[in-house]
Amino acid sequence: MNKNETVIIAAFADDTAAEAAIEALRDWDKRVREVKLGVIGRVHYVDGVVKADVVHGGLFNRSMPITDDAVRVLAQELDSRVAVVVACDDYEAAMVTDSLTRGGGRILASTYERTAEEKAKEEKEVADALTEEAIRTAAGKAKDPGRSTNRPL
Repeated sequence: MNKNETVIIAAFADDTAAEAAIEALRDWDKRVREVKLGVIGRVHYVDGVVKADVVHGGLFNRSMPITDDAVRVLAQELDSRVAVVVACDDYEAAMVTDSLTRGGGRILASTYERTAEEKAKEEKEVADALTEEAIRTAAGKAKDPGRSTNRPL
């Protein structure tokens, strides 16, 4: 079921880094049929004004997955940084967190709680999925007809 009740918030140094992380999540959401992320938003504090924009999802509900008060507190704590707020399902949380941190983000908050055993299992599953994707990519390149696999001895 796609409830997207887990919320993950990460801080990025600037808009460029935040936008790159958002694009990576959007791409993942489009590529993988089982993934259906909820609202992705961007929060920043500019000249004393809180700006919160929904940049993905929320076709019918274009609001941030956190309260207005939480948005204001978050924006004030950010200073010149930018936060990315992602609503997802529990099974997507570890991968969303991984994607945000690989994109240069620092996780500020997450509503997803799990035991050390669950964390280790999820890390193994993420590593296995990345390995599987790398193998598929390599196999696809090997089948590329424009590439010669015949090498001189």
